[in-house]
Amino acid sequence: MIAPPMSPPTSPLLDPRDSALMVGRDYPHPDGLAYVRRKWKHALRDAANCRLVDCASPGAARQNEHIIRKAVGRGRYVIREMEGTIQLKKYRTMRRRYGEGVDVGGEASRIGSSLKDFLRQK
Repeated sequence: MIAPPMSPPTSPLLDPRDSALMVGRDYPHPDGLAYVRRKWKHALRDAANCRLVDCASPGAARQNEHIIRKAVGRGRYVIREMEGTIQLKKYRTMRRRYGEGVDVGGEASRIGSSLKDFLRQK
């Protein structure tokens, strides 16, 4: 018997939370994934981050959907910021490891003088 295909997650909050945990594995903090998990858990359970409208008011469903979409958008923005922080940390680490001996000022002047010599030949 063939298993049925997996259905997408039903809650719009599962996507950012799962993405945050995947990104959190590389987050440059001493606690790493534990820190990210703790912060996201607190943010998702905090009612101040997503204040929904009372269901008795007219148009509440539409307003609540808009509020939830904005909250999910903020979560995705935070994930992109986390990815940027991780990339910056990796860049700085590589620069520290392999970029110490590079004389940027001297390299720029050498390239500039080579370019001047090349242009004089024409």
